[in-house]
Amino acid sequence: MSEEKSNQEGLLTPKQGVKYSAEVLKNLSDIELHQKLCDEWGFSNKKITVWARLRRVSGVVEYTVDNIHHALTNERLEYPYDAKYPLRNGVFISKSAGRFFFKDEEDTYIKAELELSPKRERDKHNNPFELNVVSSSVELLVELPIDITEHKNILENTSGMFFSNDVEVFISQAVYDRQLSKMTTDFEVIKQRHEDELTSSVDKIKRTIEENEKENTNLVETISENHEKNKLLRLENKQTEKIILEQKETTERYRSEIQELKVQLSKLENDMSQKIERLKNYVVEKAGFLKDFEFIDEDVYFQLTEQKTDQDIDRSNFLSFINDFEADYGKVAAYLQAYLKDQGQYYSRHIVENYLTLLRTNDLIILAGDSGSGKTSLVQSFAKAVGGVAKIIPVKPNWTSSEDLLGYYNPLEKKYLATPFLEALLEASQYPDVPYFICLDEMNLARVEYYFADFLSKLEERKEQPQIQLYSDDEAAHVLSELKGVVSIISDAKDKFSKNGIVDFVALMQDEEINTEMKRAFGFSDKDSLIKYHGDIRRMLSGVLGIPSTITIPNNVRIIGAINIDETTHYLSPKILDRAHIMKFQSPLLTDWDAIEQEIASYDFEDVSKPVEMGIANLGVRESYPNFTPSDEFCRLFTKMNRDHFNVLGVEFGMRTIRQGLNYRNLFKDVQDDDKLIINNFLLHKVLPKFTFDGTKPVGDFNKLEHIEHVFLTQVEELVDGLSIVEEFSVVESIKAIAKSAAANDDVVNYWA
Repeated sequence: MSEEKSNQEGLLTPKQGVKYSAEVLKNLSDIELHQKLCDEWGFSNKKITVWARLRRVSGVVEYTVDNIHHALTNERLEYPYDAKYPLRNGVFISKSAGRFFFKDEEDTYIKAELELSPKRERDKHNNPFELNVVSSSVELLVELPIDITEHKNILENTSGMFFSNDVEVFISQAVYDRQLSKMTTDFEVIKQRHEDELTSSVDKIKRTIEENEKENTNLVETISENHEKNKLLRLENKQTEKIILEQKETTERYRSEIQELKVQLSKLENDMSQKIERLKNYVVEKAGFLKDFEFIDEDVYFQLTEQKTDQDIDRSNFLSFINDFEADYGKVAAYLQAYLKDQGQYYSRHIVENYLTLLRTNDLIILAGDSGSGKTSLVQSFAKAVGGVAKIIPVKPNWTSSEDLLGYYNPLEKKYLATPFLEALLEASQYPDVPYFICLDEMNLARVEYYFADFLSKLEERKEQPQIQLYSDDEAAHVLSELKGVVSIISDAKDKFSKNGIVDFVALMQDEEINTEMKRAFGFSDKDSLIKYHGDIRRMLSGVLGIPSTITIPNNVRIIGAINIDETTHYLSPKILDRAHIMKFQSPLLTDWDAIEQEIASYDFEDVSKPVEMGIANLGVRESYPNFTPSDEFCRLFTKMNRDHFNVLGVEFGMRTIRQGLNYRNLFKDVQDDDKLIINNFLLHKVLPKFTFDGTKPVGDFNKLEHIEHVFLTQVEELVDGLSIVEEFSVVESIKAIAKSAAANDDVVNYWA
């Protein structure tokens, strides 16, 4: 047997050793059992660190880890005990950790630490050594498309961070990222070298064109002279005619070559003019110069050189969602409710669970209710509870376009006039690891579809982070191009007179020789002010660097709207309702405080004074909605309800709404796996807010109001029969309230009344 084949079989064959009997193990403590596993498998640091395959169990949303190997020796492991469920069958991993790391399209391999399962599980399966995955230790492995036998030097230099089976090679995600970063740096060096070569080539082409044009001019003059001579000699000399013909051909050839060179140069210049990013890179390279000569402020300099400061949030006292709550959304929702109450904010468990789930959808959330019902307080207090930042943006009644929301570019000042909303987005992009909750307060004081529709359309992009074009890239290019010329002139003037000790613009202006030289270079007269010109450039540059022409909506941002419904506000249009989730709040004075106290007391938390660090990924990843599947029970139910009720009542209900519902259902199951509660909440969020119509119009044997009371309500009651929920959050009670209000208002059905 070859050495290579022997090594491969070592990976496939479980490590053999002592098989302990139940009699020997029954009186051993967990520490002693753990130590026996470490001794038997050769783990000297008392940590059982392995690499293994992560699988999803067919038919259910559960995950398991199998094909388990020693992280250092690559030996496949097996329990030193005759267990009913051997180690090769796999070990348990939490659902949330499994979902987070599992990739549907291919096998997923991980590195993780194993620990003894809870004793009840070991007793249940009659295996004292039974192990589980420590969720917080999981690290994704990346498959390498290389033959490991041809890269042994890489394997040796990465200190055991490679893991291999007989056909695949895996590397730690951290090592992969580190190598990728190095390759990116190397690529930038190569890119810069090529750009320098391109610049040199362009200069060479320009010189060639100038030389050819000069030679062409001389040739044309020569042709003209010869032509005159030939006229005088009556063209009798054939040799002269031959020379003239050859010169004409040469001239045409040169003209053709010059034209080709001009086309090439035009293409190069056009390509270079369109790459504004290169000019921005130039600004970054010259950031120190710009700061020294007061073209940019200290904070802009730090921004250009990526010397960012962290948000002023002390996270040393935070609890960890992964470590302290085992990535369990149900547990963390209970804790957050208790934490908010400890901070003086009373919210029911239902509100906390719903709000947390809706944040994870990355959809627009609209909090509706009377003034003082706790809408903006929820945004602010929840942000504090998860280590985030809340930005409350008041909406003005005179907002009529997206410019009121995002600002606009002023061509006279050559700068972008930003709004608090845009500034909040830009601030969030500076701190991508901090959750930002941006709330449009009193959102419907102006017509939402006037100022928010364009932005909402951008939010519909699910496959990638949406981008917003704030102003033309040409504006930024003009400013940066002018800046490049200014920097070049200042540098040349400073170097020409060897004034290396001058490090700021004022000192430069006070030097008479340099001042005179720069005015000459700029084409200024003695009356023109370089100080004023410097101020103009500084303002234009501030506008370009402070507000980019295009902004990507950061992944760490969640958009929330808060609305009141009264005579001073506007109703939400169908387009807004179709894309948003509505959470309706009643007056705090109607809240059952004792019920909230009892809920929190049942959790039995000893200390609820610390916020929880959730992490951006744990607050929801922007991805496509689940596909509509006709065989899915949820899809079948709401397709039928649309046919039987929504379409009959004239309520808009489409494919997007059902897919949003599927997404909400999948996320809400992480806090409560109750299908009736999910249907109850979905009807409240996405269906009832669209109930605004004349109830007297006939539909079949009834009018619309009678259909709601006698047909729609009956089916909803059957769907949620047995659901225990307070009236405030009950869809059945909400439908009854709508019908009662309509009966007292000339049969006008209005959810918002």
